[in-house]
Amino acid sequence: MGIVNAGMLAVYEEIPKDLLGLVEDVLLNRRPDSTERLLAYAETVKGKAGKTQVKDDAWRQGTVESRLSHALVQGIVDHIESGTPKRRGQSMRARWR
Repeated sequence: MGIVNAGMLAVYEEIPKDLLGLVEDVLLNRRPDSTERLLAYAETVKGKAGKTQVKDDAWRQGTVESRLSHALVQGIVDHIESGTPKRRGQSMRARWR
């Protein structure tokens, strides 16, 4: 058991397949050399983490529902407060029709 910041966790489907296989080998104890293989992979990506990532805000162009869903899944809290009242207002209007 541990305490984690869910916003910092990667979405399972978005983990590169080669890395995912190596990590699953370690966690599920599928191979006797899984630790060594994961360490070898880590050496190949060492130092790449400090590179600047391009922020992709294309998801902000979608509907209120899709934006809220994306923000919740990705752990992006920056826009939830502004999107929630819009969605709440839409659902209230739909009830009174």
